[in-house]
Amino acid sequence: MIGRVMRNVLLIFRLLFKLLTFLRLNWIAKFLRLLLFSALLLPAFIRIGWFYVTDGRIKRGIKYGKNARNFLDVYVPSDEEDEDVEEGGGGETKQKKQLKPVVIFVTGGVWIIGYRVWGALLAKSLLEFGVITICIDYRNFPQGVCGDMVEDVANGIGYAVNAAKSLGGDPRKINLIGQSAGAHLAALSLLKQASLRDDLKETWHAKDIIGFVGISGIYHPESEELIAHFDRQGLHRKIFFSIMEAGFSGRHIEALGRNSPSEMVKLIGVECAHVLPRFLLIHGEKDVSAPTRESRNFAPTLSNAGISVMEKYYKSKGHVEPFILDPILGRSEDVLLEDLLTFIFRREGLSKTFKRQPLMRPRFIVELAKRVVPF
Repeated sequence: MIGRVMRNVLLIFRLLFKLLTFLRLNWIAKFLRLLLFSALLLPAFIRIGWFYVTDGRIKRGIKYGKNARNFLDVYVPSDEEDEDVEEGGGGETKQKKQLKPVVIFVTGGVWIIGYRVWGALLAKSLLEFGVITICIDYRNFPQGVCGDMVEDVANGIGYAVNAAKSLGGDPRKINLIGQSAGAHLAALSLLKQASLRDDLKETWHAKDIIGFVGISGIYHPESEELIAHFDRQGLHRKIFFSIMEAGFSGRHIEALGRNSPSEMVKLIGVECAHVLPRFLLIHGEKDVSAPTRESRNFAPTLSNAGISVMEKYYKSKGHVEPFILDPILGRSEDVLLEDLLTFIFRREGLSKTFKRQPLMRPRFIVELAKRVVPF
């Protein structure tokens, strides 16, 4: 046991040292701002961490594949929570036990710092509405590149799809949600699976997914405009090229197109539209990490291929407000949760039928955190 822990610690330091050789000085400023952001919201993060560590409804660290970091967490609501949703705030509870909708969640993290626990806040909210949430971990750069991450995510989705019914989930109501870089990886995994059609060797198929939601996603890694934007934000183009398998110097630039959800839709979308689910693209209009044009440009590409797509844009919200800051301010501020519930249950106003959740931090502290967040 001690030897395993030491090996993991040494691996982390080796990968961190390798990563630091790539980073620019402005990452130091971003890191300091991230520390301040975390300090301001620390009491809320402690509460979420305590929930994650102690809640009996969570099955943590389930191994789903043979590679490093192939673990996932499963959040299974109690039957009482499922009955509350059936009542819808006052109706009669159905006697027959209902299978629960399932969300498979792929977290973001610039392809570098993604971790399944980042989905705990969203999963906590969905638990209260009777939704099973499965958060997938995957290899990050430099431990893996885009192809490795997509392989991990696809394997994690396959595990979740096949385990859904045994967890009390409805295999006909499985939604795939990705945030930021996680939206890129989830979309790519779904589209690549769709291209395989009904290959009997595969453990899951695109038609197993009833809906896809991309939150602040990246869909055009081949775009020079996006590459230049990341470069200005501190993600050096050479790092980005390495992540996307284009080579440190970009000598294999064609790999950017292979790892582009947008380009893949153009390639296989029309032929595979019948097996692909409906899409919902959500983005903050003030997002400086993942430009809003990523969703605005991806939506017509999907539509032109005959794939059902809806769009939601949040005014005056950036990259972290919908996913982190709004939930900390309580359910009345959580527009993302309301949109996700509407998409999952096909019912509007569901969150308003439940009692309002208290603020995890005072509003002025959250507003201050919003000003210092580096993403």
